Amino acid sequence: MADLRDIQEICGRLDRGEVDRVRFLEEFTEALATQIGSTRAGVWIFIDTAEGRALRCLAMHDRRYGGMVTASDMLNAAVGPYFDTLLADGCVIAAEARTHPTTRIFLDDYLVPQDIHSVLDVCFSVNGVMFGIFSCEQTGAPIVWTQRQVQLLRQIGSRASLALLHAATATIDTEPAALWEPSSPNRLLTQPLPLDVDGKS
Repeated sequence: MADLRDIQEICGRLDRGEVDRVRFLEEFTEALATQIGSTRAGVWIFIDTAEGRALRCLAMHDRRYGGMVTASDMLNAAVGPYFDTLLADGCVIAAEARTHPTTRIFLDDYLVPQDIHSVLDVCFSVNGVMFGIFSCEQTGAPIVWTQRQVQLLRQIGSRASLALLHAATATIDTEPAALWEPSSPNRLLTQPLPLDVDGKS
């Protein structure tokens, strides 16, 4: 069984009020990337908008920058095949993300500019209701995701779901993000964030 003590300790610090939600999400996504061994790792939650169901990024850690990056919403209208697979299978596993039928829509606007070759997105639930996804991405060259990595993400989801719900409730905003362009199939628009986050929500 995977050693999830680091994840449990991070969740415990949030529960005890020792860290705020910003610090928790920073530590959690960094630990997620380390556990999975991916270049990038993020936490997204499902929201409903006027345009349909969307995924909103709570936090994403990029090991290339050694810190956090921001991301725009992913809306159902533009990425239906991706959403369909994610909701039907509970995951999207794309070792060759640039040619995979569910992720190639992100090729020009995201995968190539960010040098991303492989994508692993796994859903997690809160109290039996699908709540969000863990998104892991590999840059530089493709890798083949293993069943162990998929199972590890599911184990992390079961251990951390309530802490993630706690962190999300302070930030959920169902209005479309300002950077969203409805005609664009963008998966993410990312930019580095400074490491010294002051903790304000």
